[in-house]
Amino acid sequence: MARKKDADGDDGLDGALAKFQTRWAKKGATVLDPRDSSLKPGPVSTGIVPLDDVLGGGIPRGRTTTVYGEYSSGKTLFCQLVIANAQREGDVCIFVDAERTFDPDWFALTGVDLDPTKLLVVRPRTLEECFDLICDALQTVRPAVLVMDSIPALVPKDMLKVEMSKQDFQGLHARKMTEGIRKANLSNDVTALIYVNQLRVNMGVKFGNPESLPGGKGIGFYSSVMIRVRRGRWLYDVEENEGEEAERDAQKIGFVLRVRAEKNKVAIPWRECELEFTFNGKVDPVGALIRLAIERGVIVTGAAGYYEVVGLPNKVHGLDRLKEVLRGDDEVRATIESAIQNPLAGALFGG
Repeated sequence: MARKKDADGDDGLDGALAKFQTRWAKKGATVLDPRDSSLKPGPVSTGIVPLDDVLGGGIPRGRTTTVYGEYSSGKTLFCQLVIANAQREGDVCIFVDAERTFDPDWFALTGVDLDPTKLLVVRPRTLEECFDLICDALQTVRPAVLVMDSIPALVPKDMLKVEMSKQDFQGLHARKMTEGIRKANLSNDVTALIYVNQLRVNMGVKFGNPESLPGGKGIGFYSSVMIRVRRGRWLYDVEENEGEEAERDAQKIGFVLRVRAEKNKVAIPWRECELEFTFNGKVDPVGALIRLAIERGVIVTGAAGYYEVVGLPNKVHGLDRLKEVLRGDDEVRATIESAIQNPLAGALFGG
């Protein structure tokens, strides 16, 4: 409760708060009302309802997110999906290509707009230069999404000055990474800042988890969301029931992308979803959408493999047939997605 002006003429608590805000605002600090919208600028949607549901709406703005996994598991692909959807909303994005693997044709195939007013690709020379340009971009360009790919590819400038056989720089990379991430974290106000990291296995570990992430442990503390991606089963160009001869000649056309939020400070952690990805750049979320819809009561399972689907007058028999229907009917799929996002979706079936 605010105090009235005291006998000595002081303004009490209200006056002290006003003076505190003014004094520290002049020195560069930001003093905010706890209800100020800038404290939670909202997420950048991935454009895939089941994936957004796992992440709590998407990749959070103004916070740090780490995407990690083994090689060829879909780490950069995941970031491409985020960039593509942000661009569809009219936002600009930045891709920091520390690995020197940016392929414009591949990015375009997955839906990324290569217009230079919508996407900037930057290749830093050193770790220090990388974080200096990241901090500059966060304060001046203020992109919707900034992806740094990847942490292990960054090299401190001191390592570049001498031959590898002449000096040991053990611990330098992790120390510099922690400094850079801390600095970028303070510069970020509205950007979904994503770091890509690689999963390593420590040799000789007999007890505990042998897996580790390059760059030190600092990034885990500064990340609001840590997403692990895995490559699941392979997808082939033949159906399982086409016979043994067809299966022998089958070609791999994609894989199941498994995404799990192992740390999440904006939603429930340890949730996951599976998306079917094909090498033509397409992601099919129908399977994950059906599982989520069943969980939310939007699709009701009945006896003998029948499914009751909101938006369809008749029941659908069989999971494969249900997937086929949803892939071919955008209107029904949109109705299901809308019902999932509606917390009262169960009321559609009288639940």
